[in-house]
Amino acid sequence: MTRKTLTKFSTCNWLHNGHVTNNNEKMSKSLGNFFTIRQITQRYHPLALRYFLINAHYCSPLNYSVVQLEGASDAIFYIYQTLKDCQDALLQLQEEIPNDGKPARTTPDAKKCISKLRNEFQVKMSDDLSTSLILIGAFLKALKLVNNLLTMLKKKQQKQQRLLVIQSLKEIEKEVTKVLDVLGL
Repeated sequence: MTRKTLTKFSTCNWLHNGHVTNNNEKMSKSLGNFFTIRQITQRYHPLALRYFLINAHYCSPLNYSVVQLEGASDAIFYIYQTLKDCQDALLQLQEEIPNDGKPARTTPDAKKCISKLRNEFQVKMSDDLSTSLILIGAFLKALKLVNNLLTMLKKKQQKQQRLLVIQSLKEIEKEVTKVLDVLGL
């Protein structure tokens, strides 16, 4: 099959990990140092738990710690707050976005960011499903660019430049959302 025919099919990947440890000690029922998913999701959002889980390579042991879950929770908050801010801005500026069927024009930084995000995602997923490496690098840079573009929107600009910023936000948001969808986040 070619890549083109493969994209027609929906694929579902299951990821697992090595032994789960709790503060570097094997987690087990007999030692009483285990937590159920229900217990964890009472304290943390399920997406924070999922982020925590995919941050370890599937062949590696996973060390459970409150500090790492807090970090995962903060990361999920940052991702979704950035997307919410972007979507709110795009909703307010909806009438400024041309709907002429032409491909969206973006800023050079946005074009480079989108290209790098797509490429890095493809490379990391092809390299033994390196999900943890996807969530850093180009992905984080895309979120930072969204925040920078949102700041630019608050400044007075010429109409053409403003339109480029708006379209850039829209295109980057689409790419970030695609990555999150594939990762189940």
